[in-house]
Amino acid sequence: MTSASPAGASQTKDCVQIARRDSIAEVRDTKKSFGAPDDHRLSFNAAQFDDFLARLARGDLSDGCIEVVVREGSIWIFRSRVPQRGSVTELEFTTSEFMAFCLAAADGEFAKHAFTATA
Repeated sequence: MTSASPAGASQTKDCVQIARRDSIAEVRDTKKSFGAPDDHRLSFNAAQFDDFLARLARGDLSDGCIEVVVREGSIWIFRSRVPQRGSVTELEFTTSEFMAFCLAAADGEFAKHAFTATA
């Protein structure tokens, strides 16, 4: 499999991380140690994730592959609306993490064309 990283993206902690490779997009929380038992991911095919990004850009979170809900006023929950391997997973983000994700998505950082293949 080919791995991909957003062009020019920096690796920071405490954010929504998107990995695209082949025809798959994965969403994870960088607050979790990579590969740890609590390092859960939501996985989607490229068409599903691209549709989610388009909906996000329109401010339409009512449908799409990721259900986004707010818990306790400041915790943003991502849940998959499509079957996932293993147990049902939800990812938790702060308001600032979610807003940074929205800004990056609006800038096209997570679009397929923003990723470059690496060996």
